[in-house]
Formats: sequence, C-alpha cells, structure tokens
Amino acid sequence: MAKTSNLREFQEAILQKLKEATSQSAAESTSRLGVMVGEYRLLINLTAVTEVLPVPTLQSVPLTQPWFLGVANVRGNLYNITDLLQFIGKPALPKTIHSRILLLNSLNTTQTALVVTSLVGLRNIESMKVKQKADIERGLLDLLIKQVYEDENQQTWEELNIEALVQHQDFIQPTI
Repeated sequence: MAKTSNLREFQEAILQKLKEATSQSAAESTSRLGVMVGEYRLLINLTAVTEVLPVPTLQSVPLTQPWFLGVANVRGNLYNITDLLQFIGKPALPKTIHSRILLLNSLNTTQTALVVTSLVGLRNIESMKVKQKADIERGLLDLLIKQVYEDENQQTWEELNIEALVQHQDFIQPTI
C-alpha cells in the first residue's frame, strides 16, 4: 500500500509542476517531462502536454495502423491514442502498470494522446550538455527529434518535437 501511495504522490507532484510550468511561457521554461518509450529516453516540452494519465480502456478502430491503438473516453472527451514506440517502427511492448498516456496540447491537432512505456519525471535541460545527433540512421525517430542532450549520469536524452509528430502525414491519417 505504501508503494501505491508513494507513486500517487509522485504523480500528483509531477502534475502540479506540469500545471505550474504550462502557466509560464515556453521560452522561459527549461524543464522537460522525461519519459521512456521502449529503450529511448525522451524529453517533452511541458507546454506540449496537458495531462498524464494511466492508460484507460481503449476502443479499437478497424482498418487502422497497428500503432493507432484506438480511442479512449477521458472525462467525456474522445482521444485518439497512438503507441509512440510502434509509430517509430519498433515492436510494441506490453502495457504495464507504469505505462501512461500523455494528452497532447498542440496547435495542429486536438484530442490526441501518446502511450509511453513509463514516466521518469521532470528534467532540466540547463543542467545537461547538448550533444550532436547520432550518425546512426533510425528512420522516423530522427525526423521527430529536436535536440539531443546528455545528463550528469552520461545518459542520452532526446527532445521530441511534438509539432513535427502531429504534422506527420502518417500520424494525421492512421488508416490502412
């Protein structure tokens, strides 16, 4: 029970910081939401996320790509749910208790959410070193990365460009 309570407190603290950060302008904030998507450590600008939730019950949609998981009812609003790992061409991982959906805040789309493997927490990019993008060809993921960073533990973090993602033709039209 203590673990559940600690997890809940952790999530509530992150949500509070998300709300505070989104009230600041995007240029001022150096905080990013750190998430795991499979083996990838991704950073997402806090202004691009309106809420983080456990994965809800999904209603599948026929004749759509495997990465388009379906729609979910979030407080009376239907959200399109995309498995980000599958979208970038990697095999799907089973959803666990740590999996989350990120409700996106974008100028180009409404009611869209991404499934991530787990939530890591807030990261400050000012305390990280900027790195060059790897020369390794990784397909679609390379198009969606805005910047690459290295933290004090020598872990690589990649900042996801949400606007590039939601403007990608496949993301806009997930039909087969």
